[in-house]
Amino acid sequence: MITKIVLDTNIWIYLTKDTFNELLMELKEKAVNEEIKIVVNDVIIKEWHRNKNQTLKALVESIKSEYKSAIKLASHMDEPSKTEFLLSLTDYKDEEKRIEKAEKKVQEVEDFMTTCKIIKVTAEQKLFVSNLAIDKKPPFENNKNNFNDALIIRNICQDANSTFPSRYDLIYVSNNPEDFIDKKTNEVYSSLMDGMNPIRLKTVTELGLALKLAPELIEDFDDWLESELQWQAELESDIRRGK
Repeated sequence: MITKIVLDTNIWIYLTKDTFNELLMELKEKAVNEEIKIVVNDVIIKEWHRNKNQTLKALVESIKSEYKSAIKLASHMDEPSKTEFLLSLTDYKDEEKRIEKAEKKVQEVEDFMTTCKIIKVTAEQKLFVSNLAIDKKPPFENNKNNFNDALIIRNICQDANSTFPSRYDLIYVSNNPEDFIDKKTNEVYSSLMDGMNPIRLKTVTELGLALKLAPELIEDFDDWLESELQWQAELESDIRRGK
């Protein structure tokens, strides 16, 4: 089976930056070649659209800053290299051109996002996370506004299936894992996973690491098989006891 990868909204926003272009290209290639499956849910899409204007504005400013830095660099160059370099920067000189370049990049990332598998959160998942928040159970014990993060985790984990031979059923890339990770166990809060079938979930903060981990196979099939059989036995026992 293909390992599923989920990127939180901030990671999608990072992909609009030129410094992440190589990773974006690799992500696209692996998805096309079916080496990975990228999953997006409707919460992530809504957050993307809510932040789209600010993403575009920040990208335009970033291009402008890079242009100014390049002009300063040119002052230290000799001819004819200096003239050739300045000519290559022509498209970045005008604000209109910078906006056009930024809009094109943001649209490229959005178009790619829409080609991914899109899942929708359910009313049951919303109710489940709402009850956690009402009861102040993790990750809501500190009144932090991380409802969407919790809902995304619940949704994508329920969509994932536990299948061999992938080492991970799901890799979640987020720059704020503290919003749903228990510091004591370094795992997703058990309250968020309550009542779900167990899956092999890996959370990372770097997309490059996620792409490296995705093709890895289970290191010890016998251990994996034993854990699966144990889980199945426990499930059947709970059913017999009426749980």
